[in-house]
Amino acid sequence: MQLVLDLDGGREFRPREGRRPPRYFFALLPDADVEPQIHGLAQALHERLRPMKPPRGLGKYHVTLRGIAVPDGPFGQTVEMARTIAKEIQKTSFAVKLNQGASFGAAPKHAFSLTTWEDLPGVNGLSVSLDGALRRAGIMTDKQKFWPHVTIFYDRIARPPIDVPALHWQVREFFLIESIDRRPYQILGSWPLG
Repeated sequence: MQLVLDLDGGREFRPREGRRPPRYFFALLPDADVEPQIHGLAQALHERLRPMKPPRGLGKYHVTLRGIAVPDGPFGQTVEMARTIAKEIQKTSFAVKLNQGASFGAAPKHAFSLTTWEDLPGVNGLSVSLDGALRRAGIMTDKQKFWPHVTIFYDRIARPPIDVPALHWQVREFFLIESIDRRPYQILGSWPLG
């Protein structure tokens, strides 16, 4: 039996699911034409490399710009403040190009990802702007060094970089996402790029 006390004046309550608490992050999502291409490439690489986990799947491919700590949940002040900050970000639309596969992270769960070794000033600039604005507002952000990538599957093995067919898309907006284990992402907001 689970007892829930409503101390928040009627706000929606969602109990924790999965082994980890919900995660919140700003991200870029591939457009509708590119996401199936990413998934097809993920399936082909999965077949070739035989990792421990299946591809992430449609609806899970993204470029994380900046993760944020949200101790008060999706309906709290932190998310509202993050939304307000996102509205103030002034960046122009830019292109993303991914043409490499590489492992990120530590054992036993290396993230095999699509990335590039080329400079992506639009993506990098948006990540830096978000990180700075969030920190100035007192919102804790992840401390990971930013490198644009789309995780396609997880593996026990750190694999050497490989060339992959180039994928391109024009980024016209960015998103705030709530991620709960084994559930579809919840889009908490989106903001256009000029």
